[in-house]
Amino acid sequence: MFAPARFRAVRSLAAATIAATLLGPVSATAGAVPSSLSSLPALSSDLLGQQLQTSEQDHRAEYLGRFDFGAQNTDPSIGGLSGIDQSGDGYIAISDDKNEHGPIRAYRFQADDEREFEATETVPLTQSDGEDYTEYIDAEEIRKLPNGNLLWTTEGKAKDGDAVPPQLIESTADGHEVRRIDVPSYHQPDGHEHTGVYDNNGPEAMTLLPGGQYALTVNENALAQDGSKNSDTEPSLNRVTIYDLEKGQPAAEYVLPVEAQRGVTSALTDEDGNLYILQRGYLKDIGENRAEIYKVDLSGADDVLGKESLDGTEATAQKDLVFDFATVEPHPDNVEGMAWGPHNEDGSRTLFVVSDDNFNDSQSTLFHTLKLN
Repeated sequence: MFAPARFRAVRSLAAATIAATLLGPVSATAGAVPSSLSSLPALSSDLLGQQLQTSEQDHRAEYLGRFDFGAQNTDPSIGGLSGIDQSGDGYIAISDDKNEHGPIRAYRFQADDEREFEATETVPLTQSDGEDYTEYIDAEEIRKLPNGNLLWTTEGKAKDGDAVPPQLIESTADGHEVRRIDVPSYHQPDGHEHTGVYDNNGPEAMTLLPGGQYALTVNENALAQDGSKNSDTEPSLNRVTIYDLEKGQPAAEYVLPVEAQRGVTSALTDEDGNLYILQRGYLKDIGENRAEIYKVDLSGADDVLGKESLDGTEATAQKDLVFDFATVEPHPDNVEGMAWGPHNEDGSRTLFVVSDDNFNDSQSTLFHTLKLN
């Protein structure tokens, strides 16, 4: 899948032997929640106290530049990059291609001086037997687990009565499926926009909490039953769901307010438990994308796990602006993934943001580099 003139020789991932350790049960019960809802406040307090921080430090970011991978890429099948994470001495990025330009897959990248990116390997994401997926998959975010496996999300489908629920999928490092974790039952779409996620608006954002025992997802938009759908004029209340990976089920859930014309596309935590989200939207009147990175504080938010419909009384998460892409030109394109780069000598941290070109000739795959204080 790579043009020899552009890319280095590709090692066959299928030939690699990688030991996979399961984090929990092979499958999870659909819509499962912890058996005792009364235990959730204590669990939430423990999660927030030990996993997520609410520091008063300055977390502003400085923009360092962008690398236009699309302008130098000669392989048209490399595109749709919707999530990215550190992996070994490089990075792994997942494509949201739905079997239209190739099978479900991810790519490994190397970064030259942490500024220029080169694709080096294809990672086919397959069923447990190594066969390609034939079912509907809309891959979005990807994270490397402590055991070396890959955890990634699929947004599902909710269109014209055709409903496919979102899921979290764990795969081995070479892409073979290990297990799936189901979203809460009220996230599952009915296909008619009455309940569950809207089409193409499921858990696009996902990160691991420090230690890797918990995963956190953010839906790109509100659930259909939770009030207004994000639009040019309407804001939304998006669900933030924490999953216990050992148990393979949801453990807590919160509400995140999102401004009009925005969808949440990526989430990222650092080793200190600071939580960041990326949100973006396309402004049709000017033909450009806008995007922001926020630091999120969940400490004062109500735990709404098990609450099928929001009623507007819920205490929501708080957001603090870290970076606004409107401060740099040109616009950032369709940014969808965030990953940490190296620590810097001045104590700052390099942050990469990748854009999804939608396999559209008028868009490009960009790697943005920022420095976070």
